[in-house]
Amino acid sequence: MSVDNPSGKLKYQCVAFDAVGTLIHATPSVPKAYHSIGHRYGCRLELGEIQRRFQDVFSKRQLSETTSEEEEFQYWRRIVGEVIGEVEQADACFEELYNHFAKPESWSVSPHAAETIQQLQLAGVQVAVASNFDVRLHSVFDGHPGLKDISIRIISSEIGWRKPNLKFYESLISRANCLPSQILMIGDDLQNDVLAAQDAGLAALHYVPGNVGHQNETDEYATQIRSLDQLRPQFLYYLGK
Repeated sequence: MSVDNPSGKLKYQCVAFDAVGTLIHATPSVPKAYHSIGHRYGCRLELGEIQRRFQDVFSKRQLSETTSEEEEFQYWRRIVGEVIGEVEQADACFEELYNHFAKPESWSVSPHAAETIQQLQLAGVQVAVASNFDVRLHSVFDGHPGLKDISIRIISSEIGWRKPNLKFYESLISRANCLPSQILMIGDDLQNDVLAAQDAGLAALHYVPGNVGHQNETDEYATQIRSLDQLRPQFLYYLGK
């Protein structure tokens, strides 16, 4: 990727990325981590059953517009209990799982993410992360060389608002200290990362890794990118003098 374009004027002062599913991915997957750690505490469920339970419980989550560190912590405690069931030393099992996802080595960075971020910063563009996560995201990002220099971190549990609430994006706008139209949001969640950002006045790209098809009907107002190295000059500059 190259963002050098000396004859153009920067269109965006800030590029903000979603975290999970866009910049980082649980490695091994969440169900595999639950399976491995849960079995050390007496869980005897097969991986397929743990995966089914996790998807079922997660899909039923009723998200409020507001959140906090304590709310997120208690939510994940309930998730672990419902997914792996009764185990020996349930508190210790939960703590190990919770701490597992605070470790940088439990997450892999998306292809081209580090070099894309570096090139954006070299071009004078602010880089931000805007995520429905919790305080653990700091230790994850701080442990990855390609992510640790992202200083603008809008994390729902810290600001008290979740995407897609407008107040979440107002926090991003305030931290970036520029006009909403000068911010480009990139994420894998069409509703939270794209449509909600557009409603707040931001530009947005829908990150759909590996997608080779055309935009589907729900993407009427979105532009897709398949890889983070597709952030070429036409996305960042007004071309010409």
